[in-house]
Amino acid sequence: MSTQTRLFNIRITNDLHAKFKEYASDKGVSMGGILLNYIEHLIENEGEVYGFDDGRKTAKWNDPLESIRDQYQQGEDF
Repeated sequence: MSTQTRLFNIRITNDLHAKFKEYASDKGVSMGGILLNYIEHLIENEGEVYGFDDGRKTAKWNDPLESIRDQYQQGEDF
């Protein structure tokens, strides 16, 4: 296994981050350690990916601008 590492950033809501941080703390492990173990499990054990049963390819998230996203038309309004 390579000893070189890469930085892996993900977007996560403040609320979910706080809950995950508390979960990791309660278990006495790091958040990064949990994610690395899950990734290794997926790769090495052909584990199941959770939460994509509906055909999505990305994580669910609430778009804070959804209500105004189509309000303006390119070429007309800007």
